[in-house]
This record gives sequence, C-alpha cells and structure tokens, in this order.
Amino acid sequence: MKTIIYSCFLCFISVAMGAQNTRPSANDYDRISLSVFIPDQVENIPASARSTLINRLTQAVTKKGLAGAGASPRFLLTANMDVLSKDVVAGAPNKQAYQFDVSLFIVDFVDKITVSSTSFEVKGAGNNEAKAYTNAIRSIDLKNPKVDQFLDEGKIKIIEYYNSRCGFIVARAKAQASQRLYAEAMSTLAGIPEVCKDCYVQAMKEIGPIYKEFADYNCKILISAASSCWAARPNTEGAQLAGSLLTQIDPGSVCYGEAQQLISRMEQKVLKDENRDWKFIEKVFENEVMLESLRIRAWRDVGVAWGKGQQPTYNDIIWIFR
Repeated sequence: MKTIIYSCFLCFISVAMGAQNTRPSANDYDRISLSVFIPDQVENIPASARSTLINRLTQAVTKKGLAGAGASPRFLLTANMDVLSKDVVAGAPNKQAYQFDVSLFIVDFVDKITVSSTSFEVKGAGNNEAKAYTNAIRSIDLKNPKVDQFLDEGKIKIIEYYNSRCGFIVARAKAQASQRLYAEAMSTLAGIPEVCKDCYVQAMKEIGPIYKEFADYNCKILISAASSCWAARPNTEGAQLAGSLLTQIDPGSVCYGEAQQLISRMEQKVLKDENRDWKFIEKVFENEVMLESLRIRAWRDVGVAWGKGQQPTYNDIIWIFR
C-alpha cells in the first residue's frame, strides 16, 4: 500500500464535477458494481455447476451494466439451489432428472442485510448429478422478469443506502484517515457510486485532503528508505535502488523538495566517482494538467487496491445459507 501513488486518480474528480449528473437513469447502472460470490462451502452445488452458475449470474449483472469490481465490495450477489424433486429417467444410459428452486440474494455482507431476493424453479437432466445441475443452470432465462426486477430492486436499495447514510460514511472515512488508515479511508469514499450525486460530490471534496495526508506520510517513508539504500551503496546501483523509491513520491507532497535534493546529490556523486554522465530521472510531468491527472487517478487506485484485498469469505455470508 505504501508505495502506490502514481497509478490511477481521475476516474473520480474528472467525473465528480461532471457528476452533477444529468445522464438518464437508464445509464445509472454503469456506476454501481455488483460482484457475484458463491463460496465453495455451499456444498449442495457441485463445483463444476457452481462455476457455471457464477458465470450465468455474471452475465445477468453484465447485461444490466452492474458488473465490475467496486472500490469497496460491500454489496454482492450470491445464490443457492435446493432440490425439489429427483427422478431417474430410464434409457441407455439412465439419466437423473432434477427440479430445483434457485434463490438469488443481493446482500450487504458487512451489516448482514438482505437487500433484494427472488426465487424461481428450473429443471435439468444429465448422466450424473453434476451434469443435471449444470444443464439446469444453463437453462436459466436471463430475461426472466423476476431476475430483472430483482436486480432493479437491488440497485435502488444500494442507492438508498448511500444516500441515507452519507454523513456516517464520510465521518467513518475521516476517522480511518486520522488513524493513518489512508487506503481504507479512500476505499470507503471511493465506494460511493456516482449515481448518488450529492453524497458522491461530498466524498470528492473529502478524498482530496485525505490523499494529501497519505502522500505526505508516504513521502517520508520513501525518503527514509531511499536514503538508507543510498547510504548502504553510494554508487550507481544504490542510486537506482533509491531512485525506484523516489520516483513514487507525489510532487505535491511536503517532502518532494527533499527528494529532489537527494536525487541531485546522487547524480553528482555518480558523475564524479564513476565519470558517467548519468541522467537519473527523465522528465515525467510535461505540465500541470498531466500532474493533476496523475494525482487524481492515484487516490482512486489506492482505494480500489485496498478494496480488492477485502473480498468476502464464506463466514461473511454464512447466515444466508442457514
């Protein structure tokens, strides 16, 4: 986490100011991400069929524009299948014919709340149980009105969550930042979907100062590490090791000048001791617009990277399957 700075940062503010959004509601779906998660511990669904079910449900949320990995994966779609009946169909070979009740859930796995749910029946037959499950899953109609309504209801409830708890979410992010949990704080704010206009814009105003704190804190760590590398190996090799750290420092951070001074000292020593005209670092920032673009994208990536490391486990959603 400590070395992520330059990657992506204007997926948020560039959109944020344009996020006073006047786009029609049909396009709002592309601003809410919903992951599909069916844990291995759901024993009544064979492993091969589980993979097929995840792919099928991912197709459903993709058609709605809801697929993707959000910065904060608080909401997810999961499913279960119960056997309603099982028959053996005579033939060569015999086939197993099943009728299933498929249950779908959109849940807030942090607060353990079911946001939306639906169920419907499907049939499938095969030479064995796994194939019967798989064939039944493949028969699921993604245009089923129940599935469509289920996803619509989930989207509305997620928007309501952020709109009704915006103040609490922002306060929590500030508290996380005060504990130097900067990536977690940025993930908390980055998880607010753009469609929640007022809350989204408020988050954009708060996330900039938190990123600045992060950049300043990160800068001091990188300066210390780079100085240690250079002290241990005051030559080209040491300068390259130190440089790999220093190039990650945001030019807007409080100790950027100190980083530049260290770079200058390393360049001068390498030139003097090794008689090399060694250009330590290429010009990266052509203008202020480019610099701002990189910085804006950076805090987005810090939050997203942290969020990806917080994926749910079976224990987070075990209450659904009881």
